[in-house]
Amino acid sequence: MRARLAAVTPRRFALAWLIGFAAAVLLTWWLRAGNSASVAFVFVCAPGNVPPPEFPDVFFTVALEPVPVFLLLSAAAAYLLMWLKVRAGGRGRLFPAWRLAAFMSGIALVILTVFGPLAAYDRVFLFVHMIQHFILITIAPPLILLGSPMTLLLVAAGPARRERWIYPITHSRPFELFTNPIVGLFLFAAVPVLWYITPAFEWSLTNEWLHFGGYALFLFAGIHYWWPVVGGNPTRWNLPHPVRLLYLFALVPIHAFLGSLFYEPSQVLYPELAVQPRLWGPSPLLDQQIGGAIMFLLGEAIGLIAVIAAAAAWARADEREAKRNDARIAREKARAAAP
Repeated sequence: MRARLAAVTPRRFALAWLIGFAAAVLLTWWLRAGNSASVAFVFVCAPGNVPPPEFPDVFFTVALEPVPVFLLLSAAAAYLLMWLKVRAGGRGRLFPAWRLAAFMSGIALVILTVFGPLAAYDRVFLFVHMIQHFILITIAPPLILLGSPMTLLLVAAGPARRERWIYPITHSRPFELFTNPIVGLFLFAAVPVLWYITPAFEWSLTNEWLHFGGYALFLFAGIHYWWPVVGGNPTRWNLPHPVRLLYLFALVPIHAFLGSLFYEPSQVLYPELAVQPRLWGPSPLLDQQIGGAIMFLLGEAIGLIAVIAAAAAWARADEREAKRNDARIAREKARAAAP
């Protein structure tokens, strides 16, 4: 089975992709026509047909958008096929099973965050949207990058495709400037701040394209920010350990600002959320304050964990460098003492 999957050609994959995409479009049309389905105890519907939030049904309601789900599954399938191809070609040492597990976990986490239980009510409860925001920009991107998708693509593409298609892009000056860590840090800070202080978030509550575009933007900003920190992917910018510590420490003030933005006001910031029917759960103001507390506490925790991990990596690097220096000095002394 693994050998057959590894032998799938790009043409066959493209044909299967077109068939799957057509099926996703048809399923989208079926759901948006007002249809729904119950799979075991899970209720599946379109985002526009979500029933009023009732406890405990909110934990088993899935507002499905088949096309974005299909695109995410396509990325997972493409990764799996490339991983099998590289492993079959004798490069398995570069891509152990844990990298496959990390990438698949990241994609699964994105799907569950955007379309899983409770996500159907991210236009009713602000704290649900805060959890989604936090996962998409802080937790899912490192998992995806741990799979080394860019390195896998370079290896699986082969020398000819690398030279003809990939290297001209990755070695270009615009790509080098765009992948600068300063740009990643700016996106990580600017995307969520502008999303919430401008009308963009409130508009997204009633606009499907903007709603899911915001999810994609958060995930993109997160991947861009974590790229120079998570190893395994090619990058022009290798951050020295002291700079990496400062880079990661930016997680703390950014999330602290966002947390205070929602926790401190004594009035509801978004009137559209205040008028949503709530048959259970916190009031609009308490909901907003819970969202701010989530952003502050989880942001501080993840930021400190990341800084501690980077400091530990710095200590290990210094220890390895000290051992190399000791070995070099020992070799020089042995050569000097030799007759």
